[in-house]
Amino acid sequence: MALESSLSLGMTHGHLKCEETVVAMGDQAVRTLCQFCHTNCGLVVRKSATGRLFIQGDPEHPVNRGRCCPKAAANAEIVRAGDRLRYPLLKTSTGFQRISWDEALDIAAEKLTEIRDTHGPLSLARCTGAPVSYHARDGFLQFMGEFGSPNLTGIGNICMAPRMTAFKAVTGGVRTEPDYDRTKLVIFWGSNPVGVERFASYAAHDGLKTILPRLKKRGVRIVCIDPFFSATVREADEWIRINPGTDAALGLAMIHVIVKEELYEKEFVAGYSTGLAELAGHVRACTPEWAEGLTGIPAGTIESLARTYAAAKPAALYEGNGLDMYVNGVDAVRTIAMLICLTGNLDVPGGNVFMPFPQPSILPTKPLPTRQRVWFERFPLLPHVPFPAIKEALLGEEHGRPRAMIVHHGNPVLVQANERRTRMALGKLDFLLVTDIFPTATTELADLVLPMASTFESYGYRAYSSVEGGFVALARPIVDPVGEARTVFDVEYALAKKMGLHRDYPFQDDRGWVDYMVRANGVTLQRLEEEQIVYATPKVRYRKYIENGFDTPSGKVEFFSQWFASAGVRPMPVYENPAGESLSLDIFAENGFSLLGTSRRPSQFVHTKFKNLVNIVKTYPDPLVYIHPGDAAARNIGEGDEVTVRSPQGMISVRARLSEQTRRGLVWIDFGWGNPSDRKANINILSNDGYFDPVSGGTPNRLFPCEVHRAEQRCGLPNAS
Repeated sequence: MALESSLSLGMTHGHLKCEETVVAMGDQAVRTLCQFCHTNCGLVVRKSATGRLFIQGDPEHPVNRGRCCPKAAANAEIVRAGDRLRYPLLKTSTGFQRISWDEALDIAAEKLTEIRDTHGPLSLARCTGAPVSYHARDGFLQFMGEFGSPNLTGIGNICMAPRMTAFKAVTGGVRTEPDYDRTKLVIFWGSNPVGVERFASYAAHDGLKTILPRLKKRGVRIVCIDPFFSATVREADEWIRINPGTDAALGLAMIHVIVKEELYEKEFVAGYSTGLAELAGHVRACTPEWAEGLTGIPAGTIESLARTYAAAKPAALYEGNGLDMYVNGVDAVRTIAMLICLTGNLDVPGGNVFMPFPQPSILPTKPLPTRQRVWFERFPLLPHVPFPAIKEALLGEEHGRPRAMIVHHGNPVLVQANERRTRMALGKLDFLLVTDIFPTATTELADLVLPMASTFESYGYRAYSSVEGGFVALARPIVDPVGEARTVFDVEYALAKKMGLHRDYPFQDDRGWVDYMVRANGVTLQRLEEEQIVYATPKVRYRKYIENGFDTPSGKVEFFSQWFASAGVRPMPVYENPAGESLSLDIFAENGFSLLGTSRRPSQFVHTKFKNLVNIVKTYPDPLVYIHPGDAAARNIGEGDEVTVRSPQGMISVRARLSEQTRRGLVWIDFGWGNPSDRKANINILSNDGYFDPVSGGTPNRLFPCEVHRAEQRCGLPNAS
């Protein structure tokens, strides 16, 4: 059944329901991808004679097998949205002024050339958002190579980079994928795959909709570690309610049990790992009783979980973004990676597997002077610059700080901790160029705004892994770009040409970019246009370490990380306060803060997107604070009341939802609002940027002291997932 572009959305049993419209199918159908979340489902799109788009899931795509969530319909709504950025805009003393593309490119080239000539190539930074599409990942990357700047930054410090760094330290690889169809136990740790429909990083498991039913049919036990009663918890056999940010303590205590009771996989550990003796001494004091006081999980439950996981053989563990937004995210995930290895669940059938994945061609094609990037001496282990490093360099007006920034597919004003200080930092730039599809809180600060084509208006691609092999799928343009919007790679090349930096470019437009990127796997754009999905690697091989070892300094799994030690970073994980400071409410009570606040993302949305799309917003129109009924009663707060939430950093106004999905003393606040299209509360006004993970730059966006006060107005609320 097809989703028509004027789709209406409803709620049922806490999940999004698509009220699908049956339409007469025309002869012409285009296979493409939805690139509005990391899952990148396959779509089949039909276009009527009047230009109306009808969207349905692609039954042949291994990720979704015909499944089509309501966000897919947003592709059509975005194409025709009235608030699209349609023309280049220049900030003047009286506001933004429409200019031509020639003027815009001339201004950008002149400003960037002037800044480079005055301050050198390190004066430019590129900031991007989450790579839900590869346009976001690759846009202006070659340009940075030609310019000569290694100052690549973005959302990574609070999304994926902490976890990738942790896995690399232990295993040498940045990602493993759960092998669901061969496992006997699944642990979802800090992840909500049912709610967000993402059961892996980039792996296809022969249809999203059938993963859980297949697990349950085989009697696989499902455990969920989460502070919040999420959609995934609702489907689990066991919910382990953990205090936010205390995952490292749980991980260390589980390691303590497994090592002390010798439950680890002795053959694997003896033959393919190093540092067990050091780890055993390191966790000796990390008892379940110690962890109980931090995590809120009974010691007996911790012991049982450790024993169950060690005995399952094989077991799969899927960790999520819930672990990134604390100052101890890297160490928390290092304990998870160690648990996978200790139990022998690494790269085995039914465990956590290094799946075959088509690697792209290299961008930028020119090596960057990595050691010269901002704060390299403080963050030497990351491939990119954590945004807090750029931010603090700007605020401190440090020598060698960036003087210009290109923000592409990013919205740091809303995403990074402490909106006030983020705005102050961006305000210190000499030139801020922002490219986007819609006006955002960040475009409001720009000197120059360039309108981008949407993913339905440009070519793209996505690489996936699976047990059947790594494959590549094509995203095709369905309609012409709105107004004067252009694809990012057209714009990037045109700007490079204006500045004389274009001669070594491997592409000139979006088609050329796709063709260049997939050729590393022996695939061409022409073949993708003919076949849509091309398998580029052989099927999965398990236990590859027997032949190849691990990509660590020792060639083995490292419980004592030589990579970290060589960089002056502690070689084994420890538990530290996830907020970077004590959050004892006794300390904050004298200033009026008696609650802890954390964040959640409603599954209808992706990051800060879609709050301007009528058909999605009607299902969840406002940001909410989820507060336990006992805490609400003590504050005379009723369901739907307007409330203020105040932290040491600032204050926002939202509406209250009374919910036992949270515990007393902990409130959950929705993330993602605050753009010009909604003008509603941005939770990161409340979050603290004064502390960050010493390895990844992760900030405690998900944990801060706060207080909630009732306002006068009372309103009804929609149902929520």
